[in-house]
Amino acid sequence: MDGHWDGYDSIGGSVPLDLVNTVSWRRDPARRDDRLSAPARLSEWVVLVGAGAERLEISESVLEAVKDFRETLYRVLVSDPRDVTPLRKPLLAAYRYAELAPALPLKWTVPLTDDTALPHFLALEAEELLRSGDLDRIRECEGPGCGWIFTDQTRNRSRRWCSSSDCGNRARAKRHYDKGRV
Repeated sequence: MDGHWDGYDSIGGSVPLDLVNTVSWRRDPARRDDRLSAPARLSEWVVLVGAGAERLEISESVLEAVKDFRETLYRVLVSDPRDVTPLRKPLLAAYRYAELAPALPLKWTVPLTDDTALPHFLALEAEELLRSGDLDRIRECEGPGCGWIFTDQTRNRSRRWCSSSDCGNRARAKRHYDKGRV
């Protein structure tokens, strides 16, 4: 896959943010589209974002667990102040499942050997993201209804849109249209 998946772009800047972004138009109930509509779709996504080299056989229960974690992570990311309490249970479960790498630096890992590892792998990936010092760079797209999350890598921290060619372009077109109506 080339980074595009039925209109989905891997724009988050990390696996956990890309997981959150598997819901398009999150804040617009009429247009909301859950890209993880079936276990096979989750398996495709894992390969798309480079989390696993091969497609996993995903069960319905694992799909639901991943979707529940995705929604929990989204709520944590957009809460102000960020309340990480809902991540406690998935992180404890991940550490019970994880292996400690045999060399320094200390790093807990969850090899993706089967589908049951996936929720734990994603929880540890989210923890790593949330431990980083760049939390103030994690933003939600300002596009009306969008709801995608990304890491702003611009020097002056001015990124406002998930994509300048998508929500950014719509905003520019709306400003142009509104300017012409005056």
